[in-house]
Amino acid sequence: MPRPRTFYHGSIIMRILVNGITIRHLAFALEALLNGDEIQIHIITREPEIGLSQSLQPGSKLNAHPLLKILVRHFPRDVDADTFIRGMWISRALGIEAAERGAIIHLRSSLLELKNNTFAIIGAGQISNEPISFDYIYDPEIKESEKWFGSSFPDPCEEECIPRGDGTCESWSKKPIVSKASLETSIWFGNDPFETIPIEIEKGTIDAREYLQSPKYS
Repeated sequence: MPRPRTFYHGSIIMRILVNGITIRHLAFALEALLNGDEIQIHIITREPEIGLSQSLQPGSKLNAHPLLKILVRHFPRDVDADTFIRGMWISRALGIEAAERGAIIHLRSSLLELKNNTFAIIGAGQISNEPISFDYIYDPEIKESEKWFGSSFPDPCEEECIPRGDGTCESWSKKPIVSKASLETSIWFGNDPFETIPIEIEKGTIDAREYLQSPKYS
């Protein structure tokens, strides 16, 4: 049985909590904002900023997914369709675009479940001492996946890597990458670091479309 809509400033609003800031979470939030009516999106994370990962994350070419083209104006330098974009830039751009479209982002915060389907947001992103209700909480299950080793290098380099167009390149391998020339190294868990960005964006957008078409929303 669907929950009753929340009345907010005189209007009926579907209040949705996006519990995390992975690419999939952020793609869900943006797609819901782009195509949903009377929706209020809250995004919560314990991190101090979206796109401020302390470790190397897989990137993607700009032409890998249509949604990426919306984000171009948020990248720190000019890019073209064939440019390989850093993963942290994509996360940051998704967060900025969602915020500009009305998402409320709670940084350095966590969710505390209370009674009667109400919650409290605690931490730096707390907006009220009053309990808050959500009509839907988006937090997809993350399955166990493969272990990958990543590294970035000055470009050009002797390693097998993908140029980013900014004087650096990145490389991913199922075996540890050992090189004195590496600028940063990382361990990432997933199925394919070369395809994960468009795949996760697509998962998030499909999740949003399916929810917006569900009886709970309509």
